[in-house]
Amino acid sequence: MNMRTVLSGALLVLLTVVVSARAQAPAQPAASRYVSVIGTVEKVDSAAKTFTLKTDKGEEPTLKFDDKTQFLNLPAGEKDTKKATRAAVADVSPGDRVIARMRAEDETGLPAVFLYFEKKTDLAQRQKKTEEEWQTQSVYGTVKSVDAAAKSVVIAVRGGFGPPKDVTLDAAGSVEYQRFSLDSGKYEPSSAGLALIQTGDQVRLLGQKNADQTQIKLEAIQSGTFKSLPVTVKSVDSAAGMIVATDLTTKKPITINIKPDTQLKRLDDATALVMARRLNPTFQNETGRGGRGGRGGQEGPAPGGAATGGGLAGRGGQAGAGRGGRNADPNKLLDQQPTIGLADLKAGEPVVVTGGASSDMAKLTATSVVAGVDPILRAAPDRGADPLAGNWNFGELGGGQE
Repeated sequence: MNMRTVLSGALLVLLTVVVSARAQAPAQPAASRYVSVIGTVEKVDSAAKTFTLKTDKGEEPTLKFDDKTQFLNLPAGEKDTKKATRAAVADVSPGDRVIARMRAEDETGLPAVFLYFEKKTDLAQRQKKTEEEWQTQSVYGTVKSVDAAAKSVVIAVRGGFGPPKDVTLDAAGSVEYQRFSLDSGKYEPSSAGLALIQTGDQVRLLGQKNADQTQIKLEAIQSGTFKSLPVTVKSVDSAAGMIVATDLTTKKPITINIKPDTQLKRLDDATALVMARRLNPTFQNETGRGGRGGRGGQEGPAPGGAATGGGLAGRGGQAGAGRGGRNADPNKLLDQQPTIGLADLKAGEPVVVTGGASSDMAKLTATSVVAGVDPILRAAPDRGADPLAGNWNFGELGGGQE
């Protein structure tokens, strides 16, 4: 047998093995036959068998359906499509949220194969319930450390006017993350997970607490890097949603942007005095140290005729006790105060603003603006916490700067 015969035989065997291997190899998975179109229903035309959506990107595609389209109703907020129930086109209304599954070869020309929808009314009820949970069950804190590998966050929580305590957040499960946006002034969803959270961030969260509330199984968290500072109002533009002010710490001008979600509050006299006395127990609501008054350096009593000493001092203690007194959560105490409009703020009035600031501190997108703070700004003692000496917030009134 010559060499050519050997090579030819080997080649034949190799070819046979390759062909056999190809025949036995599993077929490659086919590309997905469907694409999804997500949005809010603008119009349903049953006669033309079309529905118009407005997507989250602002597009308004018109999609088709036919007798074979499967309409499936999802409970509001449910992500598991297996929990959807059978429905009909008559059950879909403007305002409903939908996910239409279309054939990939022509998602607008061919009828939808599946149409999952959440009812507008169900979404509204869920949103109301969520808002109530944020108001009544949320926890505020400042981030001390983040362990991404262990999916754990330690925050300092001030449950009242006393010193803060450490609370460990377990972020191992499904968590809804939101981050404050300077552009919109809202907490916006993010898929970045724990990468969003930074040491020093202020957070607000929902979750399952253990018995002594030292650990929380995290369900949702809102985070942001915020500044709190006292300012004096120079002018207010209600139409533009803007306050021009002077930062009382740096004496520099600052522009404060007011968004629809910005909280505007005015402390009642009794609450302001209670908070002031947390800073300085001897405070009598008279001119503060060094002659510094409450209106950008002017002397005189707080607005609204707040008494100095006597009557209001007694009422202040009672009012504070009625809202939780020494153990009150300052953030929740603030929630209870009267809401005001931007036009209610006057030039020369001191306020405390909190929000996301630009790097040069020339602009701030406010999450809250609190008026009626004259007594608090005048109460800082000669030694100890000084609200004019740096970042200031209601959580620091119990024990001063840390």
